[in-house]
Amino acid sequence: MGKKLLLLGLVFVVVGVWTPNVFAFGYVGRPTAELNKGQWSAGFNYSYSTQDLDTTKMKGSYYEDGVLDDSDSYKLKSKDFDTQRYLGRIVYGVNDSWEVYGQLGGADVKGKFRGEEDEDEWWGINFDNDFTWGWGTKITFAKQPKTNWGVALQMNWLNTSFSEKDSDEEDGSSESWKENTDLKTWDLLIAVGPTVDMGGWKLYGGPFYYYLSGDLDYKETGTWDEGEDSGSWIYKESGDLEAQSNFGGYIGAQVDITKTCNASLEFSATGDGWGAGAGLTFLCK
Repeated sequence: MGKKLLLLGLVFVVVGVWTPNVFAFGYVGRPTAELNKGQWSAGFNYSYSTQDLDTTKMKGSYYEDGVLDDSDSYKLKSKDFDTQRYLGRIVYGVNDSWEVYGQLGGADVKGKFRGEEDEDEWWGINFDNDFTWGWGTKITFAKQPKTNWGVALQMNWLNTSFSEKDSDEEDGSSESWKENTDLKTWDLLIAVGPTVDMGGWKLYGGPFYYYLSGDLDYKETGTWDEGEDSGSWIYKESGDLEAQSNFGGYIGAQVDITKTCNASLEFSATGDGWGAGAGLTFLCK
């Protein structure tokens, strides 16, 4: 009962206290190695994030009938950028103090955008559910009776897109077009800290460095027909995405459900963001 109350309490803190309007981080787990040499484990983790990104400078080019006709640039703002990730993880113990892992799964991404001069005219994009993947490693560099100290490094990649098409007919003329938006990001997290045996459960956490970089690409292709005149156009624009803050900290709890299964729940934050994640791990060997 005590273990269940602990997990419910952490959920309450994460969901009920912090406001979801900034950068967030995915699931990491304890910063120390859990496996002995030659051991394997398999698990599943879930993370949710909501964020407002830095203002992005978008550069665009307009082509008419294959010829460059115009180019421009503008500043793009984004908000309510929500990401859910569902990942399976396989971990291998290289030795008693070092483990490596890979993870693969899916991501659901939504966001709202507007040009800097568009006042409050936001448009929303619900990106396709798509693959996300990553890898990581953890090293225990100091061991004490109740406390182990370690470092964790993790990288994740996400590629997703959204497309739609439409047409319009009026007074004998017609237009048809297709829009496609591609989002690609990768992030790096390096965390250092302890895992403390609290007697029946483990407390872990520490400071971390976080870096995120990405690309946002938009392309519109279309044709028009006005009877005696017809043609086609292509409009392309792209911009870089970056995190607002690079340093923060995280805290989590791990509970042993059985001798070969444990569950974790954690919370992470920087000066202008927060994130939450949960994981379930099974010892295979």
